[in-house]
Amino acid sequence: MLDEISKKSQTVPDAVLNSTKCLVVIPSITARTVNVSAGGLASCRDAADSWSAPAFVKFNGRGVRRHRTDLLVFVLSDTGVRALRSGELQIGEQKRASPLVSTTPVTTQLELDVESLTYGGTAGVLSSSEASGVIRGDAGTWDPIHNAVPRKTTEKYLSSVASFFNTITATGIVIHHTGVIPGESTAPRSERDIDEYHRARGFEILCFNRVYHVAYHYLIMPNGRVKRGRPEKCEGAHAKGYNSYLGISVVGDFSSEDNPTGKKGPTRPTAKQIASLIQLCRRLKDRYNIPLQHILRHSDISSTKCPGDRFPFRSVLDQLQRRPGGAKPGLE
Repeated sequence: MLDEISKKSQTVPDAVLNSTKCLVVIPSITARTVNVSAGGLASCRDAADSWSAPAFVKFNGRGVRRHRTDLLVFVLSDTGVRALRSGELQIGEQKRASPLVSTTPVTTQLELDVESLTYGGTAGVLSSSEASGVIRGDAGTWDPIHNAVPRKTTEKYLSSVASFFNTITATGIVIHHTGVIPGESTAPRSERDIDEYHRARGFEILCFNRVYHVAYHYLIMPNGRVKRGRPEKCEGAHAKGYNSYLGISVVGDFSSEDNPTGKKGPTRPTAKQIASLIQLCRRLKDRYNIPLQHILRHSDISSTKCPGDRFPFRSVLDQLQRRPGGAKPGLE
């Protein structure tokens, strides 16, 4: 179920995924009556990309509208974690619908200040759920000694959980530059150079049950060639708080202060790089319905000079405003 949802594009906002402390999965609820009872699993975060072994839980409640529904509960608060671990987590008390990328691409802190958020899934498509009731579990099942799930099954499940939480629906684009890798004398010559550097810095991610290291989704080399980094559906590691935005890095160091003479790579992006960047941004913008105001420089959202004062950002935006045929629509 988790793999199916990930493949069909994650619809839970990245801020919700990053704030989740525990996940409860109740698969394939058969709603033949008003009141339902169904079993499932719960796991809690040990670290950013590490989850506890699954514990068996049971949901008793109502509000499941479809015949076969998957229920996902994202526990966001310490109070909710304690309630879940004690075997008495109440759901369905939220006053507003659970946010979705399609309606709330940027989630506010107010929307995250709740005990839990509940979603229903049908054929891999998630929506906000009106289910209410209680999730109970034997407190002893959180102790690995009492957990009867086979190790290989547990590992496969936890891999799917990690991949699920590392899946995004792109909501914007962040443009970077890539200068000299520390310890090297020139700018990176290939995506492999950057991949190795990011591997050493711990940027790896498990997504679709495969490990990726390069923090960006795309790299644009000085000759204009576009190299793929991690897949578009995998969360980036390029801009804290904006990793549901696709990261594009243009190879070079375009800061006049950091790279005045070109010792850290090209001082300005080449015409071929800019042409490739505009073509790539236009394609991603159309694919994910990204508004122009969600195409940013790294320096717009973080205390950094990246991509540098010699990067022609205004010109790039002006060209993105124009349609290939020359029409100039207003800002989106």
